[in-house]
Amino acid sequence: MDSYFAISEISGFKYPERNLPEYTFSEQDIDIKNAILKIISLAAAGADSDSYLTELEQVVSGSFFARRYDRLSLVLYAPGISRILITRRFLSGRWSFINVLRRLITHKRLPQFNAKPFYLQVDFSEVPSDVINFFNVGLAKRGAGHFEIGVDGLVVIGSDNKTNLFLPGDAYVRSIAGMKQLRNYLAGKYGDDYIRSAQIERFRSNSFLLSDFAISPLYRGLPDKGTINKKLLEDSCLSAISNILKNFREDKRFLPFYDPALDSYKNFESPERDPVSNPYYNILRHSGGGLACVFYEHYFQSGESVETIRQAIEYLKTRTVLYEQAGRKCGYIYNEEIASLGGSGLALYLVARYQLLTGDRSYDAFSSALAWHLIGQITSSGEFIYRIIDHGKKVEPEDNDKHFSLYYPGEALCGLAKYLAYAPEQEQGYIRKKIQLALNFLINIRPVEKAAEYPALPGNSWLMNAIVELWDYPEFRQENYSHFVFSDARKLIDHMYRADDALYPDYAGGFFNQYGDYPLTDGARLEGLMAAFELAVKLGDKQKQQYLWQVLKLGAWSLARLVNSDLTLYPVKRPDRALGGIRQKYTRQWFRIDSVQHVVCLYSRMLLLWQRME
Repeated sequence: MDSYFAISEISGFKYPERNLPEYTFSEQDIDIKNAILKIISLAAAGADSDSYLTELEQVVSGSFFARRYDRLSLVLYAPGISRILITRRFLSGRWSFINVLRRLITHKRLPQFNAKPFYLQVDFSEVPSDVINFFNVGLAKRGAGHFEIGVDGLVVIGSDNKTNLFLPGDAYVRSIAGMKQLRNYLAGKYGDDYIRSAQIERFRSNSFLLSDFAISPLYRGLPDKGTINKKLLEDSCLSAISNILKNFREDKRFLPFYDPALDSYKNFESPERDPVSNPYYNILRHSGGGLACVFYEHYFQSGESVETIRQAIEYLKTRTVLYEQAGRKCGYIYNEEIASLGGSGLALYLVARYQLLTGDRSYDAFSSALAWHLIGQITSSGEFIYRIIDHGKKVEPEDNDKHFSLYYPGEALCGLAKYLAYAPEQEQGYIRKKIQLALNFLINIRPVEKAAEYPALPGNSWLMNAIVELWDYPEFRQENYSHFVFSDARKLIDHMYRADDALYPDYAGGFFNQYGDYPLTDGARLEGLMAAFELAVKLGDKQKQQYLWQVLKLGAWSLARLVNSDLTLYPVKRPDRALGGIRQKYTRQWFRIDSVQHVVCLYSRMLLLWQRME
């Protein structure tokens, strides 16, 4: 037995939700919440709300809304309307909850909210703010110099003696994930000279979102998703696939990027490109979008995304360059003036998985061409050729190292592994021999020759998955291959925040390069851990299964906070466009097709084994 994966050591991965602030709301609190929302609705419509406000004042005492505070902030949101923020300090009782609410409902812009669905954010700041040197604090600092984006807020008192507030949750509302972004945002809003001369104070708050559904505690601006469970995973997959299918374009491409904060499709990676007529389009992410649908169908078996997968493959065919090599038809994917190993590898993985899912053999010739191209990219040493064309120019063999990629070989082997399931019998021996040659290099030689390319936090999930795919064939069931998978799994786990050591509650399940870093909530790396779990299943190793399952559940919990649900979208302009999107960071609103893909694939794979483990 492997002592690292001891079942007695899994308690630290359990129940991360228990570290978030816990609140209990009585029936009276819910009634008061409903009354508050009714008063706002009446006032927005121009109707008389005074009697309701008087009645509310009589019952609010002793309720949740009578919490002690140094500062109370009320923020009203509705889609497409600039929010209204009212904030007051307690000041010996002058600004009670009712008085602050009264200021909100008499705001001159309140009529804009009439007949609109709205949310009310309520922030109680219980401890007075403290003065900081705003330009000498940051995420990477420790102690008093640390500033936690999304947890710490700012009071900015300018030379004009005006008090300006940046609530802790405004990091999410304004899609800010770093200190540079925060400083640029404030300088853009108030002016750089104003910010540099201002007195800036830091504070924290207990934040809640009032909606027709509930009173929802917010942490880092985000509603709590509760404990990880089957329904949460299913609902996340359903909404994500709905978003993917709704945004699949007539030209057979996926929506590559959307930023709800700006209601913009313009990708920050290529700001010079028009997002409609000439978007930057990453062909690896295109195949990833198709794979999200494939793994979704493996579990849900709905059939609703099968045509989208087929259309995505048709698009890949339009990006394929065919050629002959040694009498065989070969083909590679060429897109954005690049022909990479990963582009062709993931294309084959998608096509092969689609054919095995549906039984549709109409792409046999296409998958064969891709497979034989990939086989031809394995050199005599076992190393792959990483790119054959870069920026429209042929890559010479002696320049292969300049295009080194940790990930491309695993992507190529995933494709070849699935192709083996239906490759012609007479081709099997040669293909398997070439795969063994590549694996020998990747597992035994590359880690030594290219040790400098390996980060402390592994990111080689595609190779981990390839080995699991190949485990179905006896000649690939080698101890050094399984050792690699479980060794990288250990390294990933060693670089994951646990529920019992996370610096902040929502760090749990995220990865770090160095302990103390802001967490990387990473579906791709968790797919590597999923591969290790699936290998443990194939090996019948129940100890590893139980250990890795708890780790996966913790990681899945962290990812759930990235999934755009109805409540999550309270501050965005167009919730209909963002629903089901899956972000990359807690407080960053934009999402890409690959950030959605990795989570859907992980969740679908977990769901297939949920009954076995739960």
